[in-house]
Amino acid sequence: MSVGLVAREIGGQVILDMTANISQVTGSVSTGGGNGSITIPAPPAGKSPFFIVVSMAGAYREKGKRPGVTLSGTTLSWVYSFNTNGWGYFAANCQIYYGYY
Repeated sequence: MSVGLVAREIGGQVILDMTANISQVTGSVSTGGGNGSITIPAPPAGKSPFFIVVSMAGAYREKGKRPGVTLSGTTLSWVYSFNTNGWGYFAANCQIYYGYY
């Protein structure tokens, strides 16, 4: 959906275009602190997909590592990858929100 203000001359030529695309979240998935993937719906024609990752780690958020996320076609996948050096870090449970704009 495009919203905003478009001003035109009497002849129809655009002289001001202040429109913007509004994003639409279509779902989310919890990683549970492990690697995984899901199939998500394709965006409508002319729209672009997006995702955001939100850590649910709580009190030890600075030690919790978020996954690397990729979106290929309609496959959303995530992988945790970090060097613990024997202590301190953990795979944080995250919520991945996805949709289109």
